[in-house]
Amino acid sequence: MTAETQRLRRLDLHLHTQFSDGNSTVDAVSRAALAKGLTHIAVTDHYSELTPLPNRLSQRDLGPYLTALERVPAFKGLEVEILAGGAVSISPETRQAFDVIVGGLHTLHGIQFWRDWTPILDAPGFLEDVRVALITALESRCLDVLAHATWLPPALQAQRRDVVDEAWMVSVIEAASAYGVAIELNGRWRLPDAAWVQQCVRHGVPLSLGSDAHTLREVGNTGHGVQLLTDLHVPPDLVYLPQPMMS
Repeated sequence: MTAETQRLRRLDLHLHTQFSDGNSTVDAVSRAALAKGLTHIAVTDHYSELTPLPNRLSQRDLGPYLTALERVPAFKGLEVEILAGGAVSISPETRQAFDVIVGGLHTLHGIQFWRDWTPILDAPGFLEDVRVALITALESRCLDVLAHATWLPPALQAQRRDVVDEAWMVSVIEAASAYGVAIELNGRWRLPDAAWVQQCVRHGVPLSLGSDAHTLREVGNTGHGVQLLTDLHVPPDLVYLPQPMMS
């Protein structure tokens, strides 16, 4: 294992705890990360400020959450919802209290991207609405990282390489470049693929390593992204690392 690979394996910037839909405490996640040799982690529990959603922090939960994060050596983060049309579930004021804001699209037109096999009769139309939502969210200037950019509902997931064409991909990456947002290499869903990494490098878009862990076993599961970064010789300055907020 090269020194660069060892460095990359110490990063995990997408972790969930019992504050949202993870199954462990902040302290337990931090201990697991240290035991696995991770040196830079971000706790990024789900958050919805605009609309109450299940398994999401609300604004009233932020005090206890930030207090818990103060106890551990981790970047303070949130994963916010990208809503239909591209609105994001965080205000610019709340955003200022955190080191890293990850944005994820999880539901569109009432179809969940997780275990929801609702048929999608107009795949091109649905994909266009996904593209518009992602780009509009990037334009909000509230995001630091775009999570699982090519994650789709199960009815489309098997067709992902066919329905997400190069023009679709480049339009999202160009928006990420324009607004200074990193693209995540998601360990849980093992996406996006090498073509995305190559286009990100071409456009100078940083790449973020995240396990999207919800269990202690999954902490540090960033092998998909580490493999892509090393195989494609991505420059170290394009590996995303949050800048901690100033006290």
